[in-house]
Amino acid sequence: MHFLLYLCTLFLTRTNKTVKLLTNLLIKNNNIMKKLFTVIAAALLIATSASAQHEIGGIVGGLNGASYKYWFNDNMAIQADLAVGLTEAAGGNSYAGSYYSWHTGMWDFTINPNFLYHFQLPANFKVYCGGGVNFGMLGGLATSGGGVNGKFGINAVGGISYDLDAAPIVLAFDFRPGYGLDWVPNNHMSYFDWKLALAVRYKF
Repeated sequence: MHFLLYLCTLFLTRTNKTVKLLTNLLIKNNNIMKKLFTVIAAALLIATSASAQHEIGGIVGGLNGASYKYWFNDNMAIQADLAVGLTEAAGGNSYAGSYYSWHTGMWDFTINPNFLYHFQLPANFKVYCGGGVNFGMLGGLATSGGGVNGKFGINAVGGISYDLDAAPIVLAFDFRPGYGLDWVPNNHMSYFDWKLALAVRYKF
């Protein structure tokens, strides 16, 4: 009987020690996991803050409206402009024959996203190039049917920007040649156009 009591006591004592050991290991591992998670979260936050930069402002010239830019890193960015403007184009109506003529007096409402690559120059200057698409509406007497039509096109971009020292402001000037289609049912006009634009954006 005493021997059985001894065995039970020994078993309970060992079990209690084992439970305490496992509990301590879990607590330690839990603290380690919490610290590791904190370090990873801080590293991701720092990396995101270092690489992500936004710019928002306005654009005037061939495009007049709002301009937004998102930086993926120090060189690559995507810029999107929502603007209206006058279109200077050379185009022709494919259904009326293969010809090209000069068209003025057309206006457009455009959404123009572009992917850009930048090259750093001295004194806060950058030059950039890239391209994108533009779509929206095109109107005026020179359009197909003389009304307001849909438009879709592609364009290249080349320009230069300057970051002010005194304020988080960026000035940018670029040239955008492109090719597009103005369409209505049963009719469309293809055209080459170009735009010059000056942008002022606040960066954050």
